[in-house]
Amino acid sequence: MYSFRKISSDELNKFSIEHKKGHIFQTSLWGDLKTEWLKKFIGGFDERGNIVLACMLMLRKIPSTGKYLGYAPRGFICDFSNEELVKNFTDFLKSYGRENHVAFITIDPDIHLAENEKPTEYGEKIKNMLINLGYKHKDSKNFEGIQPNFVFRLNLDPSKDKEDEKKEIYEGFTSKTRYNIKVAEDRGLTCEVYDKDNINDEILDKFQELMEITGKRDNFIVRRREYFKDMIDKLYPYCRIYMIKYNYDKDFKRLTEKFDAQQKNLERFKNKKERAILALKDETDESKIERNNKKLSDAEKNIEESERQIKGFEERIKEIEQYKDEKNLYVSGSVYLYFGGKGWYLYGASHNTLRDAMPNFLMQWSMIQDTIDMGGYMYDFRGVSGDLNPDNPLYGLYKFKKGFNGNFVEFIGEYDLVIDEFLYKMFKSLFPKFKEIRNKIRNR
Repeated sequence: MYSFRKISSDELNKFSIEHKKGHIFQTSLWGDLKTEWLKKFIGGFDERGNIVLACMLMLRKIPSTGKYLGYAPRGFICDFSNEELVKNFTDFLKSYGRENHVAFITIDPDIHLAENEKPTEYGEKIKNMLINLGYKHKDSKNFEGIQPNFVFRLNLDPSKDKEDEKKEIYEGFTSKTRYNIKVAEDRGLTCEVYDKDNINDEILDKFQELMEITGKRDNFIVRRREYFKDMIDKLYPYCRIYMIKYNYDKDFKRLTEKFDAQQKNLERFKNKKERAILALKDETDESKIERNNKKLSDAEKNIEESERQIKGFEERIKEIEQYKDEKNLYVSGSVYLYFGGKGWYLYGASHNTLRDAMPNFLMQWSMIQDTIDMGGYMYDFRGVSGDLNPDNPLYGLYKFKKGFNGNFVEFIGEYDLVIDEFLYKMFKSLFPKFKEIRNKIRNR
């Protein structure tokens, strides 16, 4: 039999950072960020007084009802294979909900239901257990849930030499992903990393600008600048902002060098063509005629290709001219979290310009390398769609993240522990309509 009581923020955070299924969303730090919610920290203890479960339960008023909805982000933390513990805590939550006017409590545990489209026995077992305990289960294919139900996760090995691990991980990327990282580096992109110690208003403004550009392009609601500032402050030292910066001088130098090299190639191929033409003059030996005709044909093809590339370099040099005087041009950015050996890519944004410089590939690679440097054992690319139809508008996001060779993970999903059936049904029927209206207003 297990007992449950209020615990301190320090007890919650210590348990979360040390437990294999701990999550930064299950810390008081994340709770401090969610100022519109009430936070309750609950611990579960065995008969010897050892803490075996921790939960940050967030509560929010349901308008005009006097009751609350509850949410434990990424579920409570415990060994879910301990069915007695989960059952005891579920009974506790039901009693707690009745005593504290909570209509329902949502959990979405960090437990894999499937990996690379193959069901896991453990995930199936936990899913069935929760349903048998009375939780109402909800599936989602895209981003209908509170947290994404499908993600890519890259397993890392902190026991290996860090440079060896980076090399091995990099070589595991698809050839296209490696090529795009190289393109970004060649185009003069570099990564800057900011946290509470070195961030400034200019960087926050630049990041917010990128978020608003992306939100308008991809039609999603953008959080306020103050929220990202609070993340940096309140989640310190576990939160960073990554910014990818464009360097015109380096890009121009590279393009000019390639242009000059192709000009030399063009002259070389023209000379080969002239020599082949001269060699054919008055030649009567059939075998020599055949060889020189082949040389002439090859030279003409190479001339055509060189001229095509020269034209391309001229156009690209002209295109980037507009950025010549831009000294602080940031083309993509992201919010990164690291906690308990795990790294998460939380928010991402990119400019509409210079997208062909592949900034997002360099940004992901930078975060992966830093996760390795900090001794992490997992990097989470976060959400993708579970609908893998190439016609799905979100399929491009799936292909992008898949290129980094992570595991395609499906979580067991969201579960609602219903305490007030009437309010639960009312909320579930009205909330989607309210959300749709709110989105339309915000996107005007």
